[in-house]
Amino acid sequence: MLVKTVPELSKRDGGIYTCSIGYSDELGFIRVYPLPLNGMKRWGTYEIEVEKNKRDSRAESWKLSSYTRHDNFIGFEKDIIYLGDANKEAILQRAMFNCAPSIEELNKQRKSVGFVIAPSINAHWKENERYINTRQIGMFEDVEIADFTKYTKETKERESRIVFRDGDGLHKLQLNDWQYYEYQRKFGAKADAFRFINTPGEKLIMLGNMFQYRSKWIALGVFSVKAKFNNAVKTLF
Repeated sequence: MLVKTVPELSKRDGGIYTCSIGYSDELGFIRVYPLPLNGMKRWGTYEIEVEKNKRDSRAESWKLSSYTRHDNFIGFEKDIIYLGDANKEAILQRAMFNCAPSIEELNKQRKSVGFVIAPSINAHWKENERYINTRQIGMFEDVEIADFTKYTKETKERESRIVFRDGDGLHKLQLNDWQYYEYQRKFGAKADAFRFINTPGEKLIMLGNMFQYRSKWIALGVFSVKAKFNNAVKTLF
């Protein structure tokens, strides 16, 4: 698992789920949805059973074969086998070799998960138009706010964004990596949340398109690029 996205409330069944992007030796870079909020960690390697999601025709989209989702993921830990931590450098090198020169190229290839390299990025906070002030709602006795909403984007005053250039030009996208929203929940929407990615040098950006609008993309993760990997990729091109 490389990334977990900000938890979202499912309109279909009212559950709260996160989506993950990971690498599989058999399937390549894929998304698995839905997943519970807990039980799998970033850069952990797991053995799981997946099947195609009939409601999502995107080639990279899979879902757990487990039926624990229908019981609030009770017993989920029995459906996964933790194999240890992944070789982060090896996985990122594979991602580098799967890079596209631009988002437009990802559209042409009909990809729904992809990578581009940017010479630099600017990750920052912006006012969240979806923000719901739960403190104000709590003033009314007959309204109860579910505990899980503290993890969702709607309860955050600020939205994480990223600005970068690729072969198409300038892009300004949402950055839906959950770790930044968790930082905001714990410490506030401070620039320090992006201290590990707002650094000099090229960055590898993981992108995913939207289910309903396939040509609209969201940034899912940002990784620092090691010069030796990037030079190897440039040599191939």
